[in-house]
Amino acid sequence: MRRALVLAFACACGGPVPGPPATLVGRAVLPAATFAPGPPSGARLGPAPIHGQQAPFGSQPVQGFSALVANGDGTYLALADNGYGKIENSADFHLRVYTLRIDSRTANGGSGAVEVVGYFELRDPERKVGFPIVQQFSDARVLTGADFDPESMQRAPDGTLWFGDEFGPFLLHTSADGALLEPPIASPDVAQPGLPLRSPQSPDYEENAALRLMNAVGWRAAQRGATRPPVVSPHHAMVVDDAPVELGRELFDVNSLRAAGFPVVVWTVNEVARIHALMRLGVDGILSDRPDLLYQAARSFDGDGDGLPELIGADGLVRRDKIDLQGHRGARDLRPENTLPAMEAALDELVTTLETDVVLTADDVPVLGHDPALDVHKCRDTLGGEVPRQVRALTAAELQRRFVCDGLVRGPEQTHDRALSPVAVAFAAAEGLADPYTPPTLAQWLRFVAAYADHYATGTGASHPEAARRAANARQVRFSVETKLTPEDAFAARFAERVSGAIVAAGVTERAWVQSFDFRTLLQVQDRAPAIGTVFLLADGVNLPRGPWERRPWLAGLAWTRGVTKQTEPPQVASSGGFEGMALQSSPPALLPMLEKPVAGAPAGEVWVFEYDLSQRTYTDRRWIHRLEPRAAAAADFQLDAGGRGFVIERDDSEGELGGFKAVRALELGAAGATSRAVTQVDLLAIADPHGLAPAVAGDVGVGEGRFAMPFVTIESLVLLPQDRMLVANDNNLPFSVGRHRGDGRPDDEEFVVLQLPPR
Repeated sequence: MRRALVLAFACACGGPVPGPPATLVGRAVLPAATFAPGPPSGARLGPAPIHGQQAPFGSQPVQGFSALVANGDGTYLALADNGYGKIENSADFHLRVYTLRIDSRTANGGSGAVEVVGYFELRDPERKVGFPIVQQFSDARVLTGADFDPESMQRAPDGTLWFGDEFGPFLLHTSADGALLEPPIASPDVAQPGLPLRSPQSPDYEENAALRLMNAVGWRAAQRGATRPPVVSPHHAMVVDDAPVELGRELFDVNSLRAAGFPVVVWTVNEVARIHALMRLGVDGILSDRPDLLYQAARSFDGDGDGLPELIGADGLVRRDKIDLQGHRGARDLRPENTLPAMEAALDELVTTLETDVVLTADDVPVLGHDPALDVHKCRDTLGGEVPRQVRALTAAELQRRFVCDGLVRGPEQTHDRALSPVAVAFAAAEGLADPYTPPTLAQWLRFVAAYADHYATGTGASHPEAARRAANARQVRFSVETKLTPEDAFAARFAERVSGAIVAAGVTERAWVQSFDFRTLLQVQDRAPAIGTVFLLADGVNLPRGPWERRPWLAGLAWTRGVTKQTEPPQVASSGGFEGMALQSSPPALLPMLEKPVAGAPAGEVWVFEYDLSQRTYTDRRWIHRLEPRAAAAADFQLDAGGRGFVIERDDSEGELGGFKAVRALELGAAGATSRAVTQVDLLAIADPHGLAPAVAGDVGVGEGRFAMPFVTIESLVLLPQDRMLVANDNNLPFSVGRHRGDGRPDDEEFVVLQLPPR
């Protein structure tokens, strides 16, 4: 039978705490700029300093504590928050638990310093997490702030640790030193039995799969020395935008992926209106079968409304720092695809990247072509043999001796008139090719681009009115090479070796990308030639799975959830509204995680408290409702004392204001179904400081004159101490929060405050 307990507040007026204030009896400060060993962090915070802090940091910042647990020996475990506040900017922030020794300044002495004794990292060495994590491809599998957002922590009677997370929201169970012991535990949705509660960042959502996948392959590439982030390339109808829903399943959030550092290049778009819409969305690149329309769209695009085209420079070339315009298979709607004339047509239209497909011949030579078998509609055997033939069954010499691929299959604009391709005709003759439409090798394709530039710079094309522009563009044009494989092909490593080898031999590694729907090939390229960029192609009907959490060969063993989207099952938990607080009940042993904010559809100010039975390893059907004080926006921590009395930190969203609301409220967990009262026990903005433990500092808020305040936007750690004392600490959100040092704008330090509660 389900039982519910309603926790109500006593002072409906929301006024000041009746009676005397709490007294400051101890204070210690950990400076904001405190760092611990580890890899650089904060790369996605941007180039400009934030409150005097320059990112990226050279190591891991010791910051953002969201929970404390006493060790019983005078030290505390301190849980670092998820990093920098967002899933997109925290992939290089390691989730850690630090051991701190706090020497509070008191009336009887004390340094007021905090010593960082050591730390351990949360990690998943036994692969309990079923979705991709940032360090998916490492042995240690250290967890990061892009994997989980742990906000609360408790030590169970058996010594293991439990964490409340906001991204799921999940419960995470680890060993005493941080190794995950079981898969993340989802919280049940009371309103929809059998379904979990989900936040907007939940890995269950298909919209979040691409970011998690790209985080994994991006970390892997960086470990191998890659300096360019991998590119994510979805079909254009699958990006989240204002287009009609019937255009496609919208799974790829361009803003989120770009904020995380992954360029987004969409394919394949042949209408100017749609190209303009994608440009307004902010994509990094667009593939088109009509590079002439691409350039036309770039010339006419006026995103800021000033009447000037911002994508074309004064020299008439596309601004590569703004957008990448790619000729798909050259210019396949203007010339037969993946041929030298198709590439010439694309270069004539000043594309910034030439895109092509390659397949392997019997002698492992990569040649241009989209299909494993030659298509009778596209290619003809000049010796009268049968078509189609498997390219893999032909040597490169046989392929070029026998076949010409000049079939017209794409509409009225497509032509194979050799007179329109003077560079291809001349190059084919110089290379000994029977026809400009003979399938070229990858090496020949790369040489052709150099020959095109020479043709217009110093050759017979130098007198052409567009000669200078064409030559300049070809000198810097980029190359995108798609490997064509099927899941059954067992030569991904050889394919990667041959393609990357040709690119390196041509000396164009810094201008080249390899792209594929088959991620096995791309990981091999990362291993063999990390200087070459990688592009991860994704689309329904190709490499995305058909079932939930299906792993497909083309995804290199990475999982992709399927079928649950934010449209089909909207998130119930608010962003940053998960398990911020979590109390430990001693008898019977249970965790009581509390949501930070109301769920969707709940009355304003109502947050849920759950019960997780530690003995049975399951959620019970017991639920409680805690009603926040009217001025509060969130519940920031929740603890129980030995007698079962609860204490909750509540806060508004103010910062640096003494007129805001920051408080500790006391509540009683009574019998099931009873209505309990919650009263404001401590006003954290009106604390007595008779011993002068927080002397006045010019420009600082809330110190001096015998009074003390915690004017921080987030105060998230509460430890109940003997003799009616409590330890309260802020999360300083380095480098963002400035609640104390308003005068000089320095970021908040971590402050650890011991309060003596007033008599009950």
